[in-house]
Amino acid sequence: MVPILACILLAGARGAAQEIMSSEKFFAGLSASYGSVKDYEAAVTITQGKTVSRGRISYKTPMYLRIDFDDPKGQVIAFDGEMFTVFVPQYEVVLEQKYKKKGAGAIAAMANSQGLTIMQRSYNIAFLASSGPVPLDDGSREQVVKLKLTARGTTGYRQLVLAVSKDNLIRRIEGVQTSGEKITFDFTNIRTNQGVPDSRFDYDPPAYANVIPDFLFDSEE
Repeated sequence: MVPILACILLAGARGAAQEIMSSEKFFAGLSASYGSVKDYEAAVTITQGKTVSRGRISYKTPMYLRIDFDDPKGQVIAFDGEMFTVFVPQYEVVLEQKYKKKGAGAIAAMANSQGLTIMQRSYNIAFLASSGPVPLDDGSREQVVKLKLTARGTTGYRQLVLAVSKDNLIRRIEGVQTSGEKITFDFTNIRTNQGVPDSRFDYDPPAYANVIPDFLFDSEE
């Protein structure tokens, strides 16, 4: 009985190893695909608890990011490679944080192949249910491949679920923070390599807004 049981356990271990290898290979292909993306624009919906925000996201390598929100209307998040800016029209306030290149790279990294490389180092990667396409949501006709990333150590998110479209682009990111709070990013109408100009990421906040500098930590200057 013992040899038979050992064979069964060994077969199961081999199956798990094959799944890990295939999921990591899939993730490596996803990272390589994003390595060819110089810029992209998409509609984004951010859901955190009962709060839902919608807007338009623009990204350009190596470290440019901007989100113009329709809801909450007029809110802007912008990063031009040096200054991270958040305009909150409801309170007529501008939050600013200046970075050196090292810090700037850390912000931008999650939006490109370098960010996926960081995920690969920091998380265990497996298919959520199967290696094949599954519905994005129950009853949805949209098919995606879902990856489950579990943090190996202490990080902002203890778990991530990536939904990857047939075009090998990230359609959705679901993150569970260490606090247990869940945040979801949905990306639709994704357009890559459109030649987005650097000027797209310039942002001059309204003159009437109250500016709060270094809202995250002291300036790195």
